[in-house]
Amino acid sequence: MTDLETRGPARLGAPGPSGALRRAAPALLGYAAVRALGLLALALWSAARDKSAYTLLTARWDSLWYTRVAELGYGYEVRLPNGDVHSNLAFFPLLPWLERLGAALTPLSYADAGFVVSLLASLAAAWGIFAVAEHVYDRRVGVCAVLLWAVLPVGVVQSMAYSESLFTALAAWSLYAVLTGRWVTAGALAALAGLTRPVGLAVTAAVWAAAVTAF
Repeated sequence: MTDLETRGPARLGAPGPSGALRRAAPALLGYAAVRALGLLALALWSAARDKSAYTLLTARWDSLWYTRVAELGYGYEVRLPNGDVHSNLAFFPLLPWLERLGAALTPLSYADAGFVVSLLASLAAAWGIFAVAEHVYDRRVGVCAVLLWAVLPVGVVQSMAYSESLFTALAAWSLYAVLTGRWVTAGALAALAGLTRPVGLAVTAAVWAAAVTAF
């Protein structure tokens, strides 16, 4: 029996977008359900303390820094009483660029646009994680990998106007592009990951290493 026959018809060609989405549907639905429960818990916790869950998701901590970059650009600093200086140069530009684009094209504020970007990116990331795990192992492992990512103790940041979900989506799909031999796509996504978080450099290095090994 040939290797092609051994691997079966599922490996004869990549499924189209609709077919790939159907295969990923259980993982995406499971991810959405887990994150919805997490957001419900956050809403109940916030209400019990007379706080706004939406404000916590869009206008606190790093979210504020990203919003200020989107609105005012770089150069903003905060000087603490102990002399430390915090600069928004520490925050990479891709998320603020998308916030600015979302605010320009829709009635959304920068913070609202960042929240929408993170929600959409989290679903794209879940799909990318599924795609990588399914390609390397099988569909069941893909679903499990996505659910494990969804239940991370720090999973709430996946729904905040932070860059984690955007970076994870770009990194996962870049790795999937490497696995499927789409080198230009892999390089482009790795470059975008590098514009999202400092660890994007690791994604770029991984793509380069894989390319050198392959060629």
